[in-house]
Amino acid sequence: MLPKGSIPVAQQTATDFQAALGKQALSCSTKVMLLPIGDSCYSPLAAVAEKGKGPVLLRLAFHDAATFSKSGGGDGGANASIRFELDRPENAGLKRGWRVIEAAMACLKGTPAEGLVSFADMIALGGAHAVKICGGPSISVPVGRKDAASADPGGRLPAESLSATDLKAVFADKGLDTRDLVVLSGAHTLGGKGFGEPLTFDAAYYKTLLQKPWADPKAEMGSMIGLPSDHVLPEDDECLPIIQAFAATPDDFYREFVPAYIKLTCLGTDWK
Repeated sequence: MLPKGSIPVAQQTATDFQAALGKQALSCSTKVMLLPIGDSCYSPLAAVAEKGKGPVLLRLAFHDAATFSKSGGGDGGANASIRFELDRPENAGLKRGWRVIEAAMACLKGTPAEGLVSFADMIALGGAHAVKICGGPSISVPVGRKDAASADPGGRLPAESLSATDLKAVFADKGLDTRDLVVLSGAHTLGGKGFGEPLTFDAAYYKTLLQKPWADPKAEMGSMIGLPSDHVLPEDDECLPIIQAFAATPDDFYREFVPAYIKLTCLGTDWK
């Protein structure tokens, strides 16, 4: 499902945005072009978010956007409703990321972006900033999202205990396909789950999935690496070749992460 309403697309990132949303993006209005303002928000983010905040900012962006559900009527999505949902168990630890977003928004006072960049925009920008400062690709994020006034329905984030089949179904309900699932799961390379250096955005996630240290009884602490929802991906016939390709050619992962992230952070969005 497309984000709701008109989608602001700046000329310099139209290719990425159209790649993320496919043919549907071509029919959308482009009368609002706020991306240069969005790009200018990376300076305030850099002022308040050091590299160590990268994992929590990227996780915050996913948890905000992933409340979107087609079967739920198309509500939820990348709308800053996460600020009303921080006490939910699945959002444990995200208050630290939200404080960074609040600080970055405060830095916009008196700038051209004040009043134009929403909290939802800043969350999406924050995740992109996290990827970049941790060594990943640059992502120019469209801005112009409307902020929600209340929490989105609960129970929509993918549970850690799901099978690969169920994960694919949950992602499909968000308008994301199997390739999106595997690409976006690569964000788990950031953080303390054992997929390489915790503050380095790279393809170590996929290489570790193929090694399966959690299945080796001789691997010290192997069972602590990743989540059950990570472990099931290389066992799936549809996911495995994608994992193998990214492990062999990391540049393909970096290139595909950009449109997948844009697609994620436009889910269910009402545009100004």
